Amino acid sequence: MEQLPMSRASFALDIALAIQMTPKSIRSHLAPYSIFSKRKTTVAHAFASALAPSDEYDEKKIEAALNALGQKDLKQLSCVYCENQAQTWDHLENLVKAGKLNGYGHQIGNLVPCCRDCNSQKGGKPFRAFIVANAKLTETEKSNLTHRLETHLALAKPIQPSNLSLECQEALTKFLALQTQILGLMEEADKYAQVLRSQRNG
Repeated sequence: MEQLPMSRASFALDIALAIQMTPKSIRSHLAPYSIFSKRKTTVAHAFASALAPSDEYDEKKIEAALNALGQKDLKQLSCVYCENQAQTWDHLENLVKAGKLNGYGHQIGNLVPCCRDCNSQKGGKPFRAFIVANAKLTETEKSNLTHRLETHLALAKPIQPSNLSLECQEALTKFLALQTQILGLMEEADKYAQVLRSQRNG
């Protein structure tokens, strides 16, 4: 069995201790399932993500961007936030904000190598706020890292709905109407599910 590095093992232990099983913990599993409540955020995220811009894979551009980020070994990338071994990619700017497209997407300038711990801790926070809250960095290190990531982010050009052509604006209106329709159908399905549950329990 693969052994976790100490930092990851310690993190996993902290999580396990924080979430202790008690008889009352079954309560949330006994509640009726709501399609709308449980999946409306997923649907909103999916629709916003579908509109997000994306870059083509260009090895030279990617290597140049990573070198500018200060990556010393392109065969094994390091986390931009803590310099531990990178295991995933973090979006500097979230794809979705308040259920809508944030303007940024799956772009070279919006993606940075990251370890799972930092990715989890950052969550949906703005990367600038995440850096400021990092007690392990000096003020100079925070300033340098923020500047480096802002320079990297400049490689990603956000899209602005206001700059869309008339044809694209019409397509966007229909696209968002479909999202509203799907969410409405999910609410309607919940009503039928409630009727069916009532009949079965009655």
